[in-house]
Amino acid sequence: MIVKDFIKNVLIDEIKSIQQTHGHHYLSFGLISQGIEFLGACIDNNDFHVDSKGRERFNNAIITLFPNQYHQYIKRKGEQFDLYGNLRCGLLHIVVPGSDIELIQESEISSYGEHLEIKTLRNRDRLILVSQKLMTDFENACNNVISQIENNSISNQKVYQDFLSTAP
Repeated sequence: MIVKDFIKNVLIDEIKSIQQTHGHHYLSFGLISQGIEFLGACIDNNDFHVDSKGRERFNNAIITLFPNQYHQYIKRKGEQFDLYGNLRCGLLHIVVPGSDIELIQESEISSYGEHLEIKTLRNRDRLILVSQKLMTDFENACNNVISQIENNSISNQKVYQDFLSTAP
């Protein structure tokens, strides 16, 4: 499988199905955060399998591929509302976000707040993330990378080669 097919079939179609068809909004946050880091790996100049690049790749993907509203949540390790630390690391390491993030779906906006809004919930300021809105922005980021691949504007050859074999 080549990278652009992986992005389309797995990162967009499968995650969207998990979230929207099957209603697994919570699980979609972890998958999207992994996908964001993968997109960052697609656009950097390193091989896919390089140690200690997670934060850099995740943050670069947010800055390069996501709307400006996300950029203020690119923080240094340990800072409040750090998307990498609170979203990606929390969900990937212990399956729960950091305490500065609130994960909701659109049906809960009236109770909790809008996407990328900071609200006090349970006596703590929290950054609200809405699963469907994050998925839309993630899908747009994925399509951006696919376009860059199709236009040959990514210089690292890793995105143009077979990189994953899967069973039919």
